[in-house]
Amino acid sequence: MKTPLVLRYFLWSMLIFAVSMFCLSFRVLDSLRYKTLITGSDMRYAYGQDIKEIEFPFRVLPIWGPQINQEQYLKIARNLVHRLKSAGAKVVIVPVPDFFMLSPQTNKTLEQIEADSIVVFGAPGAFNSLLPWERDLQIENKNAWWAKHPFSNRTKVPWGVMSPAIRENSPLVRFVPVGFRENDTGEPVSDVATVALRRFFGIPDCEELPFSRSRLLIGPLSILIAQDGVSYIRLAHQPRRQSEISVAVNYATDSLEYYPAWDQSRHTTITTEEAWLNHKGSIVMLDWNGAYRNQSVYYGWAYQQIFGSAFSGAFLTTHNEWNVLLITTIVVLLSVFSYAFRNGLTVLISFLLAVAVVLISVWLFISYNVLFEPIYIVVPIVLCGFILPLVKLSGEKRIAEEKIKSLEEENQRLLDLQRSVSPHILPSPNRKMQ
Repeated sequence: MKTPLVLRYFLWSMLIFAVSMFCLSFRVLDSLRYKTLITGSDMRYAYGQDIKEIEFPFRVLPIWGPQINQEQYLKIARNLVHRLKSAGAKVVIVPVPDFFMLSPQTNKTLEQIEADSIVVFGAPGAFNSLLPWERDLQIENKNAWWAKHPFSNRTKVPWGVMSPAIRENSPLVRFVPVGFRENDTGEPVSDVATVALRRFFGIPDCEELPFSRSRLLIGPLSILIAQDGVSYIRLAHQPRRQSEISVAVNYATDSLEYYPAWDQSRHTTITTEEAWLNHKGSIVMLDWNGAYRNQSVYYGWAYQQIFGSAFSGAFLTTHNEWNVLLITTIVVLLSVFSYAFRNGLTVLISFLLAVAVVLISVWLFISYNVLFEPIYIVVPIVLCGFILPLVKLSGEKRIAEEKIKSLEEENQRLLDLQRSVSPHILPSPNRKMQ
C-alpha cells in the first residue's frame, strides 16, 4: 500500500522538526553562532556609523616594545602606576604576561607597585587562547570558569581574570563579571572590570555585590548578566581620544619615551603634562602589545567597550526563549505552503524568509541592543526549503507513474476486449454475395 502524499508530508515535517530541536537542544551549531552578526554588521561598523563618542572615565595607556622582558615590563608598570597616581588616576589595571615567572627582583617590584594602592592585576583568560588544551573552551561552558592566580598565590595582591571572549571582526564582546574560581584554592574570582569598578567606587573587597533582576549592582552602576552568567555588549563606544599618551621603549638609551595624543580640535598634540592630568579620576588600563600569546586579542579595546557599556548602561539583552515556538510555527507554515503551492515558490519563500530572519536579528542588534541569534531558526527554514520540494516532487512523480500505469492497464484491457469481440462483428461471406 502506497503512502498518501499528505501523510508523507506530515512524516517529513516531523523529521525536520526533530532535527531542528536536536540541533537546538544539544547546541550542535554553536560554532556558527553570532557569525550572522558579523555578516550583517560589517559594512555599518566599517564606516563607524554605529560608534558613539562618549566621555567615560576609562583610558588605555599603550606600551610599545615587544622585545621587553617580564622584569622590564614590571619596572615600566611601576613607573607608570606611580605617575598615574600622582596625576589623580583612581584605578590602574596592570595585565600580567602569560607564563609569568616570579623571582626575587620581580617580587620586590610587585611590592613597590602594590604600595601605590591603586593597582589591580589582570590574569589572562583562556577563551582566546592558542594553547591546544584551551583552544576549544567556550565562554558558555561553566566548567571552563577557572583562572590561575597570576603569581601562583605566593603574593597577595588585588587581581581579577580578563574574561572577554572576542572573535576576529565580530561586533560582539562577551565576558563573565563574576563566577570564576581560582584553580588551587577554589575561591571566587571576578573579572578585572568588576574589581576595578568596585575600587573606583570605594566598595570594600570583602563586601558582597548585590543582584537585582539579573543585574550586578556596583555602586550607582549595574552590569546586566544573562541567564548563562555571561554579559553581552557590542562595539558601540569610543572616547574622544583612544588614549591620552603612549609609551615606547628607546632601546638605545634604555629609557622611556612619551607620545601625547593628537587633539583634533586644536590640530596639534596635547602637552605631556595635560596628557597625564587627563587621567585624573579615571580607570586606566596598561596595554602592552607583547603581553599575550594571541596578539589579535586587543584587551584595551575590549575593556573600552565593557566600561563604556557599564557607565552608559548599554548592555545587550538576549532573547532566545522563543526558539521552540518559532521552529514549530515555521515547520507547520512551510509544510502547508509547500503542499499547496509550486516547488519553485516554496524555495523562493524559504530563501527570502531565511534572509529576513538574519536581517531582523542584525536590526535588533544594532538598533535596540537585542541579541537574537537566528542560526537555529534558519535551520528548519533551510531544511523545509530543500526537503519538502523533493518530497512533493517524489510524491507527484509517484502519482504520475501510477496514473500512467493505470492508463496503460486500461488501454491494454480495451485492446484485449477489442481483440476478443472482433471475429463476431465481421460480415459473413454468404451475406456479402447476396
